[in-house]
This record gives sequence, structure tokens and C-alpha cells, in this order.
Amino acid sequence: MPLFRYTARNPHDLISGTLQAADSASVAHYLLNNMMEPLTIEEVAEKPLLWQTLSSLLPSQPNLDEMILFSRQLAALTQAGVPIIRSLQTIREHAHHPRMNRALESIIEHLNSGRDLTSAVAQHPQIFGPVMPRLIHIGEQTGRLDSAFEQIHTYLQRDRDSKRRLQTALRYPLLVLFSALLTLLVVNAFVIPTFAKMFARFGADLPLLTRMLIASSQFIQQSWPWLLALFLACLLALPVAMRNLRIRRWWDRQKLQLPLVGNLIQRTLLARLSRTFAMAQRSGLTVTQTLDMLEETLDNHFLVQQLSLMRTSVQEGESLTQAAHRTLLFPPMVLQMIAVGEQSGKLDELLQEVALFYDREVEYELQALNTLLEPLLLAIVAVVVLILALGIFLPMWNLGSVALGRR
Repeated sequence: MPLFRYTARNPHDLISGTLQAADSASVAHYLLNNMMEPLTIEEVAEKPLLWQTLSSLLPSQPNLDEMILFSRQLAALTQAGVPIIRSLQTIREHAHHPRMNRALESIIEHLNSGRDLTSAVAQHPQIFGPVMPRLIHIGEQTGRLDSAFEQIHTYLQRDRDSKRRLQTALRYPLLVLFSALLTLLVVNAFVIPTFAKMFARFGADLPLLTRMLIASSQFIQQSWPWLLALFLACLLALPVAMRNLRIRRWWDRQKLQLPLVGNLIQRTLLARLSRTFAMAQRSGLTVTQTLDMLEETLDNHFLVQQLSLMRTSVQEGESLTQAAHRTLLFPPMVLQMIAVGEQSGKLDELLQEVALFYDREVEYELQALNTLLEPLLLAIVAVVVLILALGIFLPMWNLGSVALGRR
């Protein structure tokens, strides 16, 4: 997504910073919902293509584990009655990530100058995200900062667990497929040319499969500079293509329809969405504020688009149930739960039940996926080995038979 530089005014002073968002309207939305009046919003010029790619490979931001540790430490210190400035100073002394260290130093300076914690944290959206400032704001208003940090810790931990489950499910099949592809490339580039020279010396008729392997090997040997250049060009162009909102939205929608894993990705996202919605409602955020926060939290642009439509419908006076029916997000069971929760005033409890239901469904899907993928991947590897074996060794057997017959 594009990067925007903004200046804004809160009740105490002027604030400036940067924020990644779909457009300038989303930045203004974020600032207004964090009690800041936007003054200027301008898009930051894109960095060179090579720098974008190299930057995406480097850990420029604290990872989720570091944020979980930060929220857990802050919750423990505030529950023990340690003042917030001293708590932040203690955590800063043990912070390993340089950007995290600088952010904490900036927050401590803001607090020492008399500003509130919410505005200090909101100045670092790329580190602390959209959820933390809003929950901190509620904690400051109610005098329950310890409870707010505990909620943040629980939310981040569950978010990390759901992501890791999905990554674990996809890591093994991707590794096997990559290994099979790498094996084919190595054999085509280095092994088959040796056998091709030997077959050419004998002048024997080769099977179709062997001729296809030799042709592919010759193509790779002759065209490898162009193939390498094409691969590098795609690698450089991919981050730029994903910055295009239409392309990113199309791809995020296609991910939900992928065979085998599409349903798993969708249920993981629905569990995360329901859990975040339930937590925000328990914290006292309005439905509009919750939907706005979800738009900034989710990394699937198709879901963000549907949530934006829901937020617009709610702002125009429709109920949450009516707005949810207009989208393509929720299955009938979730729509029914939303309707019952809205009527009974227990929307947070029912959405928490939805999140737990989808967590269990994801666990079941993972087990079923592992059961299905093991024989499927074995079959793929077996086919690759069979192609190589028949393509290389069948002509050798034929040549051996001819040699024995001549004797």
C-alpha cells in the first residue's frame, strides 16, 4: 500500500508521522478515530524498485513476538502498580529492536512533557498498529490501563497462533513442491546432457519421453540467462504489482478460492475478524469504530473492501445485520449469530463464540489437509522420479539389450 506523511493536531500539540493506507481518506479516517484532527496528508514518493525489494527482505519493524512480549511486560508492570513512565523505561532498557527502542524513547519524552499515552503511541502506527492506541485510549478513560494491556496481549497472542497454524499447514507442501522443481532443474541442467551425449554416440532411437527431457535440457542450457533475467524481473515487479489496489484485491479474493487451502484461509480470517470485533465491542468501541479498526487490521484487501461497504451502510443508518447481508463475507450461520447478538445486546459474546467455532474448524481443516496432502505429495514426487527414471534409464536398458544381442 502507498505510504502517506501526515500532520495532525490533538488536544495538546501538533503531531507528524507516516502511515501506510489505501488512500488519503483512509489516513484521515485513522487520525480522526484516534482523536487527531488531520491538517496535511501527502503521499510519500516511491523508493527505487531495487530498494523496495531489498527493504521487503529486511526486518524493518518489530515482529509479532516482540510486540507480544512488550504488551505482556507492560500488563504485568501496570498490574503491579508501577507507574507507566517507569514501566516503559524498564522495557526500553531490554528492547533489542532499534526501531522499538526509538519508539519507546519518543513515547517517554511525550509522557514527560504532559501528553497522554494514546497520542504518544498513535504517532508510531507502523510499530503499534491500529488496535493498540484505541484500546489504550479506552483504558485511559476508564482508569484500567492494566486491563487494556492484558486485552492487547491476548489479542496479539491469538493472532500470532492463528497465523502460525496457517503457515505451518502451507510450509510442508510448498517445501516438497519446491524440492521437486529444484530436482527437475538440476537433473535437466547437469545430468541429462551427459546421457544425451552418450545416446548420440550410439545413434539409437530414443523414446518420446527421453527426447522431451533432452529438448527441455537443451532449452534450459541455451536460454538460462533469459530465464534468470525473467525470474529476477518478476521478483522485482511483484512488490510493485501488489501496491496496485485492484491487483492486490483481485489476488486476495483468489486466495480465498484456491483449491485445498482456500477454505482454510477464509476460516482463519473469519476467526480473526470475529475475535477482533468481539474484543472491540467489549472494550466499548462503537460498531463504526470497530469496522474502521478492522479495515486497518486485516491484510486481505478483498475483506477490507467488504468491511468498508459495511461501515458505509451502518453510517447511513442500517443495522449491522443488514449491512453484513450486503457483503460476501459471512456464511448464514455467522449472519444469524450477528442478528441474535444485535437483538439481545450480546454481540461481543456471540462473536466470541463464532471465533472459537472457526478456531476449531481451522484445527479440523488442518488435520484433514495434512491427511490429504501426504499421499498427494508422495504421488507428485513419485511421478517426478518415474519421469526421470523412464526418460534416462529406459534408453540405457534398450542400448544394453542391443549390445547383448550383437554378441
